[in-house]
Amino acid sequence: MTVVALDTLAVVKELKAAGFTEEQAEAVTRVVRKAQDIDLSDLATKSDIEALRFATKSDIAVLKADIEALRSGTKADLQVGLSEMRTDLQRTRTDILKWIIGTIGLQTVAVLGTVIALAPLLPR
Repeated sequence: MTVVALDTLAVVKELKAAGFTEEQAEAVTRVVRKAQDIDLSDLATKSDIEALRFATKSDIAVLKADIEALRSGTKADLQVGLSEMRTDLQRTRTDILKWIIGTIGLQTVAVLGTVIALAPLLPR
């Protein structure tokens, strides 16, 4: 890239010839000079942008894979939890049935015992 020096005096003269005042012409020339001195080496190039786009797509693909793995793991964990809950529920049902049958059996024995104990007292 070839750097061309700005002839500020020529620019000021040209602007004054176009109707600018001395102050206006000098101000415009300063702005143009500052713009010329800007370091453009830090600007992104088209290849920089393409590399960034490729890296971003790669990052997105990795994130999608991570999300899918987490989703699958969570689904498996939920299935295990659901299975454990069903097993616990079945145990609870079995325990409740044992208590109910035991209670009914005890009540039956108590009622029969009472009837047998009171049977001699009944008139014949």
